[in-house]
Amino acid sequence: MKGKNNTFEICLINPPLDKKTTSKFPMSGIPLGIASLAAYLRKEKINAAVIDAVIEEYNIKETAEVAIKTGAKIIGISCLTENRYAALKTLKEAKRINPKIIAIIGGLHATFTDEIILKNYPFVDLVVRGEGEETLLELIKKIKNKKPLEKILGITYRKKGKIIANPSRPFMPSIEDLPFPAYDLFPMKKYTLPPDIKGKVNQTSLITTSRGCPMGCKFCETTHAWGKKIRNTSAKKLFETVKYLYENFGIDYIRFADDLFTMKREKVIEFCELLIKSKLPIRFRIQARVDTVDLEELKLLEKAGCDLIEYGAESGSNKVLKEVGKNITIDRIKNAVNITREAKIDLKYFLIVGSLKEGPNETWETFKLIKETHPDWIGINALTIYPGTGVYDIAKEEKIINEDLWINYINPKTGNAPLYTKNYNSREMIFLAQLGHVWACRNSPKRKDYPKFEKILASILTENFAKLLVKNKIMRKTAANLAWVFSPLLP
Repeated sequence: MKGKNNTFEICLINPPLDKKTTSKFPMSGIPLGIASLAAYLRKEKINAAVIDAVIEEYNIKETAEVAIKTGAKIIGISCLTENRYAALKTLKEAKRINPKIIAIIGGLHATFTDEIILKNYPFVDLVVRGEGEETLLELIKKIKNKKPLEKILGITYRKKGKIIANPSRPFMPSIEDLPFPAYDLFPMKKYTLPPDIKGKVNQTSLITTSRGCPMGCKFCETTHAWGKKIRNTSAKKLFETVKYLYENFGIDYIRFADDLFTMKREKVIEFCELLIKSKLPIRFRIQARVDTVDLEELKLLEKAGCDLIEYGAESGSNKVLKEVGKNITIDRIKNAVNITREAKIDLKYFLIVGSLKEGPNETWETFKLIKETHPDWIGINALTIYPGTGVYDIAKEEKIINEDLWINYINPKTGNAPLYTKNYNSREMIFLAQLGHVWACRNSPKRKDYPKFEKILASILTENFAKLLVKNKIMRKTAANLAWVFSPLLP
């Protein structure tokens, strides 16, 4: 926990990993949400303490105790679907220790389930929805001056026993003038690159360079959370952020968190040229759509230090890609693979199994795509229903889910969110994702770098047997039930 002068008006928390209720996901940099909020508040002369309970390895009780010790009257916690129970438990414990604190929750999950949270968790006083910088600043000032909350855009709260959702706050028209995230408030030396991609790297950090997405893929909440219009920072500011991290913290590996890093080509070109000219020993990875890259751009990215591109391929089926609103084709994916290889950059797919309109034939097409294109790495998951997505609305219409699930659904294997189970049951979907990882290991040029157990399974997995496990209902269900029992051993 860090802050300035030890006089804090608010304590911002990235919640801990609770083994019973939280899906553990790899850390590759500071929690940008609370880091950005702390920096914005500091610019406005408001001192915020920050706690990254994950990197500090605090449990729920320890996190709450450290937060209370800051003396802040307001405690705010960030909440994703995966860690919502840990976030709520932390606020509850903090409120138990000091009932006088004002407990605030924000983040993607809270934004879309604000009234559900306030209805079911009386220890939560307020929900901050959407972009938090301006809302939180105004809220702190109102609370400090004991002013009413009625006119604060972007909050949901209680008044005389009723839940009041104020109108949403418009998105900031520009993010160029926002300060750097408050990196200095975090233990930067503790953040290391997840070893499953590039092995051990001493220090790394996340950077985001834009907000918003015009694509509207049905499985993703980004468009609803950040708006359809992309708001970019300039190439110059992006370079200055990288330079600042290197010169002040020794960060030499960057993971850009933008879903659409290559959406604005001229920005990418200018950034690469600045980085090359600086001769900073920086390597980095990006995420990109397959229809927003070209060979010239990729070669420049490689020269600037890019060693991995993570593509949202999603499926090997054109039918599925169209149904989920991805608006790409298999030919586009294969073209991106070819030019990425030519540029000598490693590539990773993000893939989904059990998607909309996906049956065994379409799932096998995804496996065929892996075999034909040999990605270096994959991240493959079952289609998960998150609030704020088109899939969520579809699942409600099809009566696969109801809103009560956000209160009582606990399953860390699925990210504490239900799976889209119209065509497969949950065990089948998790098994198919596990099988996909083994299949990718079998077909990857980086096979030697995969986990040992995956390599063993990949060495005995034949194509005919894999196809049988995907397409034969009895075999698939039997294997899925066995995998569920032995899942701690599987990827």
